[in-house]
Amino acid sequence: MNLTFLETFVWAARLKSFTLTAERMNATQAAVSARIAALERELGVKLFYREPREVRLTPDGVSALERAEGLVRAAQELVRDIGAQERLRGTVRIGAIDTISHSWLIDLIKRSKTLYPHINIELTADTSLRLTDMLLGNELDVALIMGPVLQPDVINIDLCTYACNWTASPDLGLHGRQLDVDDLASFPIISFPKGSQPHEALRRYFHRHLEAGTVLYATNSLATIIRMTIDGIGVAAIPPPAMSRELRRGELVPLNVRQPFPPMSFQAVYVDSPTFLLPAAVANLAREVAREFCSRIDPSQAW
Repeated sequence: MNLTFLETFVWAARLKSFTLTAERMNATQAAVSARIAALERELGVKLFYREPREVRLTPDGVSALERAEGLVRAAQELVRDIGAQERLRGTVRIGAIDTISHSWLIDLIKRSKTLYPHINIELTADTSLRLTDMLLGNELDVALIMGPVLQPDVINIDLCTYACNWTASPDLGLHGRQLDVDDLASFPIISFPKGSQPHEALRRYFHRHLEAGTVLYATNSLATIIRMTIDGIGVAAIPPPAMSRELRRGELVPLNVRQPFPPMSFQAVYVDSPTFLLPAAVANLAREVAREFCSRIDPSQAW
């Protein structure tokens, strides 16, 4: 039995589309249709109902899917466990939030290139919410985000946790003072985007002050948050690993605030698939890289 035909069957069952399956497997739609037809002839059953906008598994297709997934997974694991890592090939689409991009993402890319020299990497930078939508929509293979994503067949791997410390421009004259929430609320608060976990944490942190008129600026760009804070627009809670350069230069200064801001935890998230091992390999490599990064810096800032 042709393994490629089984892989094609599994992808078509997951994506419910021969067109999307062709895109995913770098094949033509005609080739996908021919593989499925050949597999149906070999098994002697009809696997899919063909409809104008999608394909659906027949009862025989449902029965065949679990066994096909097991066969494909076993073959892929044989390559992973027995074959050389250099033989892993293909394109892996990685999405990463800015906080990770500003810390250890480049280390991950370098390590991936060393271990898997024949894979291609496509990078997307966006918010956790948007990257989650892209992952579930099959536009990404791995998302490095603030998760977890609680959906069937989705794997979440814990990466690391960053402290989130209050900071400001030295021009605001707050450095070295003992501050509390009331002091911070007298300045505009520069926030991560609306709907994100840090934004919701900020709203809880300043709940009574927002009702009293404290200004909250939200942006989906960490670089913009840092720039606005440097320029003295307001104060911000930022993970120290993401602003280490600005702290060294004195463009930003840490603030001593009685009430700590909640830390930020990150996950590598991917959809479990027996036909494609690269997402799992990259996600586990991301965990190694993240932990090595944390081991090199102040343990109060990242762990």
